[in-house]
Amino acid sequence: MQFLYLIIAVPVLAAVFLLVLAFAVEKAGFGKRCEGNAYLRYFTAADFPNLTAAPVEFTGNHGQTLRGNLYFEADRQDFKALLVFSHGMGGGHLSYTTELDFFAKRGYLVLAYDNTGTMASEGKSLIGMPQAVSDLRSALEFVKQDMRTKDLPVVLAGHSWGGYTVCRALYFHPHVKGVAAFSAPDNAPKLLCAQATAMTGKNFRFLEPFLRLYERLRFGKAAAMRTSEIAAQSDVPLLLLHGGKDMTVRPEDAAATQEILKGRKNVQVRLYPEKQHNVYATVEAEQYISDAFAKLGVLAKNKTQADRAKAYAETLDFRKMCEEDREVMETVAAFLDGCL
Repeated sequence: MQFLYLIIAVPVLAAVFLLVLAFAVEKAGFGKRCEGNAYLRYFTAADFPNLTAAPVEFTGNHGQTLRGNLYFEADRQDFKALLVFSHGMGGGHLSYTTELDFFAKRGYLVLAYDNTGTMASEGKSLIGMPQAVSDLRSALEFVKQDMRTKDLPVVLAGHSWGGYTVCRALYFHPHVKGVAAFSAPDNAPKLLCAQATAMTGKNFRFLEPFLRLYERLRFGKAAAMRTSEIAAQSDVPLLLLHGGKDMTVRPEDAAATQEILKGRKNVQVRLYPEKQHNVYATVEAEQYISDAFAKLGVLAKNKTQADRAKAYAETLDFRKMCEEDREVMETVAAFLDGCL
């Protein structure tokens, strides 16, 4: 009998241990706040001619206050639609003010906000990758009630983490008119394991199924589903854009490259072989970003060189960093216009 108990206990304990390890991996990536990069300049509406930002705040699923802005071209009243934008990791929505300005100039009223635990929004930590999905749900509930937005058709756009997030709206918010996702990962647990492997030098890929189970238990069914699975079950128009040289979400791990989406009439894919992770930016801007971050990374690692890192950051051309690829952005604008 004791032997039987042992046979049962060992795999149960192993599974519990692996679930705890999965929790630790997610905690390492999402267990603290994100205040952006101290060496970077984040543009605001004041940096763009004729762009207005009206502050908004709404309540998230844990009672936290989420803050952002409604962006629009000054004096414009006749908006095509409301575009809700979801940001990526590393900074809040001000990392994308150039893109927000682009959509405002195309006649959209744009809602962009900071996720839980990010910059202007409340929260002791990011909580987990699927928390951004809960934040988007809170945003969409807010716009249904706000007088400025409640009568407008809704389209979504997002980058990286935000691309993952807006694609999941196809699961819980099927009445959106269209979704554009830049650099969206297909498999979040696989991405987290790859990042943990890269950070530690130890292979965490074996943890993927346990991380998937952990996320399902904590955040619900959609958190465990692949982006492509959700897209394949939807009829909402979806545009996926991805760079062939993306080292953050490698092309083979991108939603855009998954076989299940081939032939889907509602899904359009744009692959850019020469692009990296910021597929909306020019090739030159991406290279400038890569070079700048590489040098900042070396300087910032050594505390004795903090002054040198700050001095180097002051020489950076942040307009050049944010230079948009107009062809890519016009492709997205034409797609979203066609969804209305």
